[in-house]
Amino acid sequence: MLGLIGAMVLVALACILTLWKLSALNNTPSWWSKLENNPRITQQSGIELENQITTALTRLRPVGEEDWAAAINQDQLNSWLAHRLHDTIRTMTSDTTIDQFGDIRITINHDELIAGAQFIHAHGSTIVWAVIDLGTDDQGRFIINTRRAYVGSTRVPTAYARKYLTSDNLGKASVDLGDGREVRIRGIRAGDQRLEFALRTQLRD
Repeated sequence: MLGLIGAMVLVALACILTLWKLSALNNTPSWWSKLENNPRITQQSGIELENQITTALTRLRPVGEEDWAAAINQDQLNSWLAHRLHDTIRTMTSDTTIDQFGDIRITINHDELIAGAQFIHAHGSTIVWAVIDLGTDDQGRFIINTRRAYVGSTRVPTAYARKYLTSDNLGKASVDLGDGREVRIRGIRAGDQRLEFALRTQLRD
């Protein structure tokens, strides 16, 4: 599931990749600065989160307990993004675009999920970020709605993101366990500085 979250974040940010060359828009947003030097964002936390998710996903669930819930808090997400995302993406693709990313961060305020990335370029770096809603549709695919998008502290149009981030592009909201079962992500909700997931473990179709 972490790989899926990472891919979703990258897709949401890559949709406005063409804007990062506007180096004049290089003001660092305040939410990004607040995450600087957070002592709770550690490599060990990222590794522990991977282990916890693997254990939860692969657990054998008795009949009647197929539906379950999980939550990942903001510090856990940022630990994984800071220390594990780049290596995970490199195992999934040979695309060198990942090398243009510096730090990648997420913050959750009330029901808002804010995802941002630092793009490295010849003039330094630029923070590209967006306020997004995550969810799934009735076909079991991810959906992302971009509420607002920014380069630095400057708001930019979201039309391109909304056109690009379709459920067809984002793929299935499920994890194949490799033993005839899959875990379907039935819903995602942001709140209280964490992402909450409604899940179902079921036999693959």
